[in-house]
Amino acid sequence: MMTLELDDDTARLLHQLMEREHTGAVQLIRQALADYLGAKQTEPPPELMADIISTLPKLPSFAGDPLTIQQAMRDEWR
Repeated sequence: MMTLELDDDTARLLHQLMEREHTGAVQLIRQALADYLGAKQTEPPPELMADIISTLPKLPSFAGDPLTIQQAMRDEWR
């Protein structure tokens, strides 16, 4: 068991949430911690272009060697 000291504004906010949600402080704090930990455990968005590309769906039209695909497309124009 742990005792938490809250400043007046935070205590007032907690009390307002308890009334609005019709639940106790323990349940609200548990939910807030679970939400916080869930948000922290999500994978950060990719920053490199290669990482972003790796998340795109694999399309059959882009399967194979890109140079071969490009040459085949150019051959269609001739």
